[in-house]
Amino acid sequence: MKRNRKEKDRFTGAMFRSMLGPAVLSSLGLAFGDAADAVVVGQRMGATGLAAVGLALPVYMVMNVFVHGFGSGGSVYYARLMGEGREQEAVRNFRQVIQAALAVSVLLGAAGRLFLDRFLWLLGTTPSDGAVFAACKTYVGILLIGMPVIFLSYVSNYYLRNDDYSRLAGIGFTVGNVSDFLLNVVFVIWLDLGAAGAAWSTVLGQLISVCIYGGGLARGKSRLRYRPVKPDLRYVLACLRLGFGTSVHYIYQMIFLIFANNTLMNTAGAFGVAVFDVIQNASYFVSYVYDSAAKAAQPLISTFCGEHNETAKRNVMGLGLKAGCAMGILSAALIALFPGTVCAVFGIHSGEALALGRAALRIFCLGTVFAGVNALMESYYQASGREKGVFIITTLRSAVILFPVTWFCSRLGAEGFWWLYPATEFLSFAVFCVFMHVYPLRGDGLREERIFQRTIENRNGDVGEIAGEAGEFCEKWDGGPKQVFYVTMVVEEICLAILEHCGEREKAYIQITLVALEEGGFELHVRDSASGFNPFSLETGKAGDSYEFDMNAMGMMVIKEKAREFFYRQYQGFNTLTVRI
Repeated sequence: MKRNRKEKDRFTGAMFRSMLGPAVLSSLGLAFGDAADAVVVGQRMGATGLAAVGLALPVYMVMNVFVHGFGSGGSVYYARLMGEGREQEAVRNFRQVIQAALAVSVLLGAAGRLFLDRFLWLLGTTPSDGAVFAACKTYVGILLIGMPVIFLSYVSNYYLRNDDYSRLAGIGFTVGNVSDFLLNVVFVIWLDLGAAGAAWSTVLGQLISVCIYGGGLARGKSRLRYRPVKPDLRYVLACLRLGFGTSVHYIYQMIFLIFANNTLMNTAGAFGVAVFDVIQNASYFVSYVYDSAAKAAQPLISTFCGEHNETAKRNVMGLGLKAGCAMGILSAALIALFPGTVCAVFGIHSGEALALGRAALRIFCLGTVFAGVNALMESYYQASGREKGVFIITTLRSAVILFPVTWFCSRLGAEGFWWLYPATEFLSFAVFCVFMHVYPLRGDGLREERIFQRTIENRNGDVGEIAGEAGEFCEKWDGGPKQVFYVTMVVEEICLAILEHCGEREKAYIQITLVALEEGGFELHVRDSASGFNPFSLETGKAGDSYEFDMNAMGMMVIKEKAREFFYRQYQGFNTLTVRI
C-alpha cells in the first residue's frame, strides 16, 4: 500500500476562522462585563468601592471552579461524542451536566448566605473596616443569590460553542455583558445604589444572556433541549474531572487573591487593594484575548479527537497560537503605553495610587506572552482529553510556582510586589517545557499506522484509486473480504455522490479519514465542502420503474442497511459523515 502523503489541509483554516470571530466577541464581552463593576464602582465610590469589589474576587473564583469545570469538561465530552456520531449520548451528556451545575449553584449560594460574615472575614475584611466591609457584604450577598443564573449562563455558552452555535454564544454573551455595564451605569451612577447596584447588574446581565440563548435555540434545530434526567453522579464527576484540569486554576487563584488582598491591605491599605484590582482586571482583559483563540480552537480539537485526525488537531493549535499571540501582544502593548489612562478608567486619577498603578501595569505586561501561551497549551491538552498535561501546567502556574514567587515578592514591598506576574508565567513555561522534554505525554493511544487519510480535490479519477488504497488499508489490519469490499464500496459511493452533487458549480474537497479500531472494525469519517448535501438523503425507487433510476441512491441504501452506525451533520460550514463498519 502507498504511504500516506503530505496533503494540504483544506478545512481547518476556514473552520477556525469561522469560530474565531464569535469567540473574540464573546471574550471581549466577558472582559467588558468583568471590568464593568470595577469601572463604575471605582468612578462612583473611589478606592473604597474598588477595594470592596477587589475583596469579592475570590467569590468569582469559587463560581469559576464549577462553571468552567462543568462547562469545559462536559462540552469536551459532548464534542467528542458528536465527532464519533453518538448523538443520543451527547444529548444525555448535556442534560446531566446542566442539571448537576444548577444543583451545585443552589447549594453554594445557600451555604454562602448562611455563613456570610465568616466568609467575609476569610476574604480579608471585618466590621472594623467600616464602609469597605459594608459594601463588600452587600455585593457578595447578592452574587450568592444570583448563582444559579450565572451557572446556567456560563455552562450553556460552552455547549453552544460546541454545537455549531458559536455565533449565538458570542452574541448572547456580549449583549449580556454590555447590558451588565449599562445597568451598572443606571444603578450605580444614576440611582446611586452603590455595591448593590453593581451586583444586581451582574446577575441581570447573565439573565439576559440566558434569555438570548433560549430564544435562539427555540427558533433553531439544536439538540440542546433540557429535559429532567435521572442523576448519574459517576458520569457527572467524570465530566467535572476533565474540566477540573483547568478549573483547578481558580482554586489556586482564590487562595492567591485572599493572600494578596490581606498582604496589600496590611502594607498599603485600601489604595493598594484598589491598584491590585486594576491589575487583575487588566490581566483578565489580556487573558481573555488569548482565551478567545483557545475557545475557537477547543471545539475543533475535541471534534478532531473523535475523528482521530491528528494533523487537523496540530493545525488548529498552530492557528490558535498565531491568532492568540497577535492579539495578546497588541493588547499588552496598549496597556504598557497608556497605563495612566487605564488607571483613570478605574477611578484612580492622581497621587500615590496612580504612580503605583502605572508601574504595576508596565511590570505586569512583561509576562503576558508567556501567560497566553501557557493558557493555550492548557486548552489544547484539555480539548484532547489529556488531563495530566492540563493539571501539570495549571498547577505550576497557579500554585507550585505562583505561591513561593508571591511570598517572595510580598517581601519587596508594594513597589516590587507586581514582579510576581512575569516571574510566575516565565518560570511555569520553562519548567513545563523541561518536563515535557524529559517525560513526554502520551496521546490517545491509537497509533498513527491505524489511521488512513486522503483528500480528494474535485477529480473523479482519484476516487477509484483512493477506494483501492482504503481496501488495502483494511487488509493490512486484518479486515475480512466482506469488510474490505464494503469499505471500498462506501468510500467510492459516498465520494462519487458528493462529487456528482457538486458538478461544475463549485470546487469540491473531500477529506477521508479511515480508522482501524483496536476493538475490531473500521470507522470512516468524511468531511466535504459541498453545499449542504447529505448523501443519505438521496431517494431511490424501483429499478424497473424508470430509466432515471439513481444508482447513487441505491448505493446509499445498501450502505445504510449494512453499516453498523452512520451519522450526518453540518458543522462549521462543512458536511461531516461518520460510518461504522
